[in-house]
Amino acid sequence: MERPVKPLVNRPVLARRAPEISDGALVARMCEGDTSALGVLYDRHAKALYTFLSRVTSTGEAEDLVQITFMRAGSLADRFDPARGEPRAWLFGIATRVAQESRRSIVRKARAVFRSIVAPVSIQESTKTDVVRALDSLSEAKRVVVVLAEVEGFSCQEVADMLEIPIGTVWTRLHHARGDLRAFLERGAP
Repeated sequence: MERPVKPLVNRPVLARRAPEISDGALVARMCEGDTSALGVLYDRHAKALYTFLSRVTSTGEAEDLVQITFMRAGSLADRFDPARGEPRAWLFGIATRVAQESRRSIVRKARAVFRSIVAPVSIQESTKTDVVRALDSLSEAKRVVVVLAEVEGFSCQEVADMLEIPIGTVWTRLHHARGDLRAFLERGAP
């Protein structure tokens, strides 16, 4: 006589966990073109990098810098040297350089705005804060055009294409924005 087979419904199923891949192995897989390895590294380290970057920069900027850090890590994976340390330290090194570059970029942009606006005008006590307030005094349309053209260095045609407006409108807004900025800085910030 045959024995009846008991159903497996009530038996617990034990999930097998795949062995965790080391960070070093993930970087090696990134060198081979495995983009999912970068995703795993991101999942493991993004929070710690965000915390670090929010301490050394503004919190709003930290998110962007984390993204830049991982983009750069993806492109620099072939330069990672396991003899020099762990991938976590390598990522923090990249994040540190990204934060430094961001700070230098902000200073360069502020200086460029200051030179392009203030240089033709004789103002002795203007500060970066005055320039920021002067930019804030512009309408959004003028501010966007002046920042894209004067700070970011785009040509008027590129600005027109980006904003989907005629190039003549870009020239007009830029002309009026420069005049408004000079007038604001000449009379002094309120």
